[in-house]
Amino acid sequence: MKSFDSSVYDLRQVVIASTRYKPKAHPVVHEFAHTLEALNIDVRLDLEGSAQLTELARDADMVMAVGGDGTILSTARRLAGVSIPTLGVNMGKLGFLAEHSISDVQAFLAGDKRGSWHLNPKMMLEVTLQNGHGTSTCYALNDVTVSQGVMTRLIGIDMSVDGHHATQYRSDGLIISTPVGSTAYSLSVGGPILGQGLRAMIVTPIAPHALTNRPIVIEGGSSLTFRIDNPADELALVIDGQARLELHQGDYFTVAAAETDFMLIASDKHNYFDILRTKLAWGTVPVRPNPEGDMYQVEARAEMADSSQETD
Repeated sequence: MKSFDSSVYDLRQVVIASTRYKPKAHPVVHEFAHTLEALNIDVRLDLEGSAQLTELARDADMVMAVGGDGTILSTARRLAGVSIPTLGVNMGKLGFLAEHSISDVQAFLAGDKRGSWHLNPKMMLEVTLQNGHGTSTCYALNDVTVSQGVMTRLIGIDMSVDGHHATQYRSDGLIISTPVGSTAYSLSVGGPILGQGLRAMIVTPIAPHALTNRPIVIEGGSSLTFRIDNPADELALVIDGQARLELHQGDYFTVAAAETDFMLIASDKHNYFDILRTKLAWGTVPVRPNPEGDMYQVEARAEMADSSQETD
């Protein structure tokens, strides 16, 4: 894992991206931009989250994504094809990917030499949809989902791996996710959590008809092809929960690892399991109200020890 040793004085150009959905982040963007410009650093802004970042950030030394995890997802897709260190600044709720606080960045901009940051490459997906209208290509950091509208029915989806037929899913939908996306939608429907250093894809059916259609983890070097076998209303391919491509019977799409990774600047203060416990409450002890109405953790081991000593 490569450390991120640059200080603010090593930067020549910085792109700061945000989103129109989080206007409270915009004053913070302007504060960061003012500080950088005072150091004679070229700053380019993308307040609305709509710029073509592969062009805007072509010569940038760093991209700052100010908002939350959704801002990170959007930024990653728009940076697909280039590997520029990206710093996620959390002003949202979870901060699973955007793990840096405003004070962290303020310290960096004040000249604090970062000895506890590193570059954490994140595998992305390249998705190619082919239908009667031609070919469309897009990218995802979290997942790609075959999703329906309000009126759901079983969909038949054929899956091939590296050109070989693998299975046919009959389900309400399907999720193809990266290791990053393993803690998102896929997890909520029974998919596994993957270590972030793996290069793999998870295929997770949504409400499958057959009990044998379980989630499967496939090597990241494989190419997956999916074909829609039957008609369904309001069927779409949803990218990271943010972009949508319509699907119809007979359409097929291919999912593979993108050629370049998303280069996220991560902190050494917390490892992946720290983040799973603190952000997702993974593996934590259940909580229940005490007689006063407050919440407290149930010490499972202590209770088991006590119960083992009880006699009839």
